[in-house]
Amino acid sequence: MKKYFYIALISLTVINCKEEKVQKNNMETKPVVSIIADFETDPVSKTDDAADDACIWVNKDDVTKSTIIGTNKQEGLIVYNLQGKELFNYPVGRVNNVDLRDGFLFKGNKITVVSASNRTNNTITLHMVNSSTGELIDIAKRPIKSSVNEVYGLGMYKSNKTNKFYVIVNSKDGEVEQWELFEDDGYVDAKMVREFNVGGQTEGVVCDDYYGRLYIGEEENALWRYNAEPNNGNSRIKIISTTDLNMKEDFEGVTIYDAGRGKGYVILSSQGNNSYAVFDRKSNSYKGSFSLINGDSIDGTYDTDGIDVSSVNFGGNYSKGFFVAQDGANTKGKDTLNQNFKIVNWKKIEEKLNL
Repeated sequence: MKKYFYIALISLTVINCKEEKVQKNNMETKPVVSIIADFETDPVSKTDDAADDACIWVNKDDVTKSTIIGTNKQEGLIVYNLQGKELFNYPVGRVNNVDLRDGFLFKGNKITVVSASNRTNNTITLHMVNSSTGELIDIAKRPIKSSVNEVYGLGMYKSNKTNKFYVIVNSKDGEVEQWELFEDDGYVDAKMVREFNVGGQTEGVVCDDYYGRLYIGEEENALWRYNAEPNNGNSRIKIISTTDLNMKEDFEGVTIYDAGRGKGYVILSSQGNNSYAVFDRKSNSYKGSFSLINGDSIDGTYDTDGIDVSSVNFGGNYSKGFFVAQDGANTKGKDTLNQNFKIVNWKKIEEKLNL
């Protein structure tokens, strides 16, 4: 029995190797540029390792009332305003990663769905955003129970081909599941439509709806690109390795700056050297890296997990949006504070990297 299992394992490995490709990046010597954050959120309520990931909800009626939705992985979800002040707190469990998508048809109206990986009961939480107040409303018909060892990273995908909505979750064992969302009897339910294994510990996930691409960070190895459509196979392209220029394990959060019509950037948190790598959205070519350093009133970031970015014009100095990064060691002088999230004007990043 062991003999047959060994042969099958070899065959599977060979197939996976044949399906892998490597992105050709011109890794010129580019120093990591330093940037100071513009503002920060209130610290999370729990001590030690608590804050993890964030996503940005855009209020289309009034962008000034948009929110940042963050995770406190010891307690639940937190909603902040654009000044970084906590508005709402939802103790739904040990949620690790969070993401959202607009335009899901629910009860005849288009809503924003917010999903999160909940390690308390190994489920995917599903909420909608109250478009008037920014509050979150539970819309899950049932506990969406994952079969991975422990839900960890999470991202969402809206297919331009089918208009279907998906949630992608992964685990520390490299397991990946893709769940299709659908309305059922006044709630939102989900069914698993795809599963595969990256090979090593994963967390950071982001989908590019325009190109139908799925990016997954294998923490100690590489950033991978897969096809986001559930029926198009699991062949993949290695975008960057943890041993390449300006990179160092662990690879954590991944996000996309959408500049419109397929333009923009893929951004990766290289936690091992406290920096953020920027890649062209279409070609995936490396554009450079930046770090967030201490300013007069706001400290820099350390051990960043989750990140997010928006290109929306929020008015004033934020006409090209902003970038959000979790800070694993929020400090102020000699006093160590609970973790929080740092926010950076995108124009600073654009100028420093000559994007």
